[in-house]
Amino acid sequence: MAVDGIRIVVDDAAVLAALSRLEERDRRAALATIGEKIVSATHQRFQDETGPDGKRWQRLSPRTANKRSGAGRRGYNHILRVSGALSGDISWEADREKVVVGTNIDYAAIQQLGGTIEKPARRQTIYQRYDAKSGTLNQRFVKPARSNFMRDVDVKAHTITIPARPYLGISDEDRTDILEIIANQERAALQERGR
Repeated sequence: MAVDGIRIVVDDAAVLAALSRLEERDRRAALATIGEKIVSATHQRFQDETGPDGKRWQRLSPRTANKRSGAGRRGYNHILRVSGALSGDISWEADREKVVVGTNIDYAAIQQLGGTIEKPARRQTIYQRYDAKSGTLNQRFVKPARSNFMRDVDVKAHTITIPARPYLGISDEDRTDILEIIANQERAALQERGR
């Protein structure tokens, strides 16, 4: 996991107090279980398309959904999950003091926080299909291998706005589960010492 990038810190007094009561070995075990739990909850947020606060993610724009339609693509469905790269790369690391959950995917931060991308003007080759029988040019773009017609076009400078779709963080339910994980580790440690 990268050390650079965005950082979301959950500084919860009740969780920190409960963790401080554990010995180092037990704290490491609890943090590992917490890491697994947060990753699982994050994967569920991708499925539910909601943030840690329970709010639904903003729907895709009609233009983006239209680009994703046809040929097995998903239109408005499966926000942030077409390739599965982002959701599949969520992982955790724990040491004796903390657990870190995140991803190394380069576009993860803009999906989490939202933002604006400035695209400069450029010249680009587009690929299309020309039907010689009817003399028509299909306006849809195709992959180069499927094209029989290509041309260079000028693309104006433009801005792309990506809304925040938070997936990392701790929900109220996650917080309750984390406190239960710590309590279970505490009970297990007490039972082990009582033997």
